[in-house]
Formats: sequence, structure tokens, C-alpha cells
Amino acid sequence: MSYLVLARKYRPGTFADVTGQDHITDLIKKAITSERVAHAYLFCGPRGIGKTSCARILAKSLNCQTGPILTPCGECASCQEISKGSGFDVIEIDGASNRGIDEIRTLRENVKFAPSYGKFKIYIVDEVHMLTAEAFNALLKTLEEPPEHAKFIFATTEPHKLPATILSRCQRYDFKRISLKVLVASLAAICKKENFTVTEDGLYAIAKAAQGSFRDALSILDQISALSERQIEDSDVYSMLGLVESQLLFELTDALQTKDCRQALELLDTIMEKGKDIKQLARDLVEHFRNLMVMKVGGKSLEKLVDYTAPIKEQYYNQSQKFSLPDILSAIEEFIKAQETSRVTETLRTPLEISFARLTYSQDSTPLAMSTPASSSTPTMSRSASAVSKPVSMPKPASAPQILKNNQGSVLATTIEEEPVTLQDFPVSQSTEPPTLERIKSAWDALTYAVSREKMSWATFLQEGKPFLFNGERLTIGFTKDHEFHKETLDSKDAKILVDRIFSEKLRAKIFVEYKLVEDIKTAEKQSHEPQIQNALETFKGKIVSKWHNE
Repeated sequence: MSYLVLARKYRPGTFADVTGQDHITDLIKKAITSERVAHAYLFCGPRGIGKTSCARILAKSLNCQTGPILTPCGECASCQEISKGSGFDVIEIDGASNRGIDEIRTLRENVKFAPSYGKFKIYIVDEVHMLTAEAFNALLKTLEEPPEHAKFIFATTEPHKLPATILSRCQRYDFKRISLKVLVASLAAICKKENFTVTEDGLYAIAKAAQGSFRDALSILDQISALSERQIEDSDVYSMLGLVESQLLFELTDALQTKDCRQALELLDTIMEKGKDIKQLARDLVEHFRNLMVMKVGGKSLEKLVDYTAPIKEQYYNQSQKFSLPDILSAIEEFIKAQETSRVTETLRTPLEISFARLTYSQDSTPLAMSTPASSSTPTMSRSASAVSKPVSMPKPASAPQILKNNQGSVLATTIEEEPVTLQDFPVSQSTEPPTLERIKSAWDALTYAVSREKMSWATFLQEGKPFLFNGERLTIGFTKDHEFHKETLDSKDAKILVDRIFSEKLRAKIFVEYKLVEDIKTAEKQSHEPQIQNALETFKGKIVSKWHNE
């Protein structure tokens, strides 16, 4: 006998054999027992989850010699012909290749004739969304008022492409992707019947690659089983699917956590030498850090959201404790950016390597707020020192005017000294005392400037607000109604995470920022300006556009 692939060998023959679609099969069985079978059904859902199989089983149940019955016998002539696809009363039509109006006209003429020996004449149209608009129009009247002996079962992966007039004439059933656990259990049962030995990790890898499709999972298992007669190794599964072994992902993540860029690049090279798909690696890294995020947020109480075996879930939990949540989120953003950049560079290796460097060398691997402050109260930096350390520079407020005189005492010129300074020169990073509202106000320019180094638009929005309340941990920033959009934007989750982090680093305390709309903030703004600046604003009736425009 010719070899029968697993997807056909284990195709369900009864409703009880259908995997992971109990919400569908239960309704259909109730309709059969109550003799309320509709004249038209629409089965929707992704590929390989049992739509066409359920349509055949329903046809068998209706046309079985002992039917209508919940469990067709599978032995009578009607059941046998339906299984083989050669029945005269159950006609299967491929909507992709029979999509024209002529085919539908033929169907409309033939549907009038009574079934040969069954109780019903059943039409199963697969991929029905491929029919043309004219074909749908030709089908409308027949579909709405078919003969009593006619039943229609449509199957499609894209129900949104069907006209509303067709949808309204059918009972719609939405099939869902099969869950990972159900898929693994089904694969394990089939492996036992076929005498295959596959580890649990290997089955999980197959099930994840199938993405909820039972047919795809069986096809992958069938393909892998050809590598070995009985024993299927994990390395065979990962090699065929192009996946990166979980252990390598954990090692790579450890290298990023310890800021070891060299080891991370060496592991990347090892992975590529094994012939792994680098695009799949990028997706695996995003998923890996997503799992770390879940474990970091919910601990073991959320381990059900991580689709792996118990030992690997334990590894995820242990590794998540080595990271902070902002670090995990930053890594996810970096790897997503790498995938986007690869579309321009037409290679993913370089963007990934850049991501590794950013994650391991960000701010010299030390938060800026943790750097040692200068000993003097008003520190300055020479050009040579600045060239070595390359600190972030920003404009310093002008110092008092210096009057230059000649030997006779005449005034030659008046100069204002301007020197590049760093963020460490501002009070925000110098005092070791707990922050106060007054100190936050005095350091507001430095705080918003620090935000601008990572997100300019959010820093610009912050400049429109004014801190007016601080309780030692929660800082409230006020916005007028004219700047409600700014307030709403800064209220987003990503903006809050970034602003909270930067403010906490610069103020050396845990800071949580919240934003509120206030009636009047102009008075508070005027009081915060230096007298010279305020006089200039009042004289020329101007306003401050930017406080770090010299950068």
C-alpha cells in the first residue's frame, strides 16, 4: 500500500474525534438531536483546524442509513462514499477553481433534483470567499429558499470577503485555533500509536510552529519522523524548523544581562553557523523577553501564559529576577526596532548586533544619576577633560558680566562668560538630600532636557507643564486646558515609564509622575522665572520658546 500521511490518516471521522472545537461540535449535535438543522452553514476560521472535516461529518450524520444520527456508522455506502469524496448526494466544490457564474448556474439547476439514495443533497463549498460577485448574486435566491432536501455548508478562512447578503442567509460558526496544550496532548497520543519517541520539549516546539493548526502540526511531525524511524531528537526538531534552542536563548539573555557584548556577539555567530534562520531568532528573542516580562510582572501565578514545559518556565522565572521591568521592555523595543531596520538594510545580523551593543553599553553600562558628583559647588570642565569623558553638555545660564579695562582704567568691553556644562552641574544631580518641590522646580530645565535626550517630543510637552505638588514620592505636574493634548500624551504608559525612570535617576529617589489639568498656571510660571528673564518677557511681550535651544 502507498504511504498515507498522518494528516489524512488521523482525519476525524466523528464529532468526538474533532480536536479543540467542542464549542462547535456541541451546537451541531444539539441541532441534529432537536431536528433543527439549518439549510445553510458557514464554517469560518484559520487553516487546518477542522472546518471541512466537520462539514463531512455533518453530511455523514444527516445521510447515514441510520441517520440523522450524532455518530455516523462509517460502514454504510453513504458514509463510505462521503469519506472517499465520491458520493452523488454530497458534492464537494472547490471555490477557488469553480468560482464563476456558470458553475453556480449549474449548481442552481442541479439542486432541484432529489437525492439519489440519501435523505439530503448536500453541497460543501470550500474557500467560498473566492467566488466572484456575479456568482454570489446568482446563488442568493437558491440559498435563501432552497428545496427541502438541499443543505449548503460553506467553509472559508476569510469570512470578511463574503457579501453581507450571503452572511445573513447562513448560520455562522467560528472555529478557533487549537490551544497549545490540547495540540501537544493530541500529538503525544498519535506518537504513541505510531511508536514515535518525541520529548515534551520537541512536541511543544512542533505545536508552537503549527500556530494552532492541527493539520500543520501533523505535517511537521510527519516530516520529522522521516529523519528517524522511532527516536526523534530535540535537535532534529529545532534543526528542521529553523528554531533556536531554548538554552541558547537563555545563554544569550544572560550575556545581555551581564553587559557582556562580546559573548553576545559570539553566541549570535554560533547560532548563525548552525544554519538557524536569523529572522526566526529575532522573533524568538522578542518572545523570550515577553516571557520574562510576564514572569517579572506576575511571577509563577502567570506561568500559564508561558507556553513551555515546567522546567523551562522555572528557568524563565529565575532569569526574570535578574532584570528590572524597564530593562526587559527596553530589550523588546530594541529587537522590534532591529526587525524594522532590517527592511531597509536588507540584513538582520547588523541591526541585531547594534541592538546587543546598545543593550550592553547603554550610558557606559552605568546610570547617569549614579555617577560621582564633582567635589566643588560649581564645577567646571576643561576642554581636555571634556574630550576624554564626552559628557552630555547643555547651555549654562550666563554668569555675571565681566568688565575689561585698559591700563588707564577705561572700560574696553563687557563680556558674559558662557561655558559648556554637563547635567551633573545642575542641582538635580548634586544634592544627596531628599528632593523637594523647590529643588525640582529649580532643576526643571535639566530634568526635561534629560528626557529630550531620549524622546524630544515628550520633553517639549513637559516644558508646557509646571510641577506644583510633591509629597516625597509622587510629583504632580499641572497643564492648562490649552495643553490637554500634551497631558494626555504624557499620560500614556510608555511616556510614564520613561519619565518616571529619568526623573528617579536624576533626583536619586523613586519618583512617580502624574499629570493634572489646572485652571491657571501662569502665575506660578512667572514666579519661577529669573527677574532678568521676567523683565524681558514683560518688556517685549514675549514668551519662552525653548530653554535648551543652544544644544
